[in-house]
Amino acid sequence: MEFAHSHHQTAFEQVRVFLDELFEDAYLNEDNGHTYVRYGSTVLEISVDPYGPEEATVTVMSYCVQDVEVDEELLFGLLELNHSLPVGAFSLVGQDIFFSHSIFGRTVERSNLLGLIAAVANTADEYDDRIVARYGGVTALEKIHETGGRGSRTESRSSS
Repeated sequence: MEFAHSHHQTAFEQVRVFLDELFEDAYLNEDNGHTYVRYGSTVLEISVDPYGPEEATVTVMSYCVQDVEVDEELLFGLLELNHSLPVGAFSLVGQDIFFSHSIFGRTVERSNLLGLIAAVANTADEYDDRIVARYGGVTALEKIHETGGRGSRTESRSSS
């Protein structure tokens, strides 16, 4: 993995230390530097990206629902939900719904990262079954069980 600057590298390395402490089965994708973990019934992707010349962001993204039936009601519902949530936001890529939140990485601490992970996972877990019941699709964990592997948001974009 290539780093944009020293702050990006420092944040990445610190997050990796924390993830190794918090999860036994954290999977690092060497190609993109993203780490994947299971937390409860959701799959999380954790990334550290440069932000300007002296900062980095840590993003925790949950694969919430895949293969959803996209319609206007779903889109407006997700926007209204985003407005009412205290942290994070839902997004839609193709027919896949994600939930994510980012924090600055230069001063990330273990407790902040754990709080971020818990907030994203718990929110995704709270809403994934509701979304599936109303709009179809499957939860990310069901999709993994069906396919035996994990996709990525990049793969989701290219298949749309």
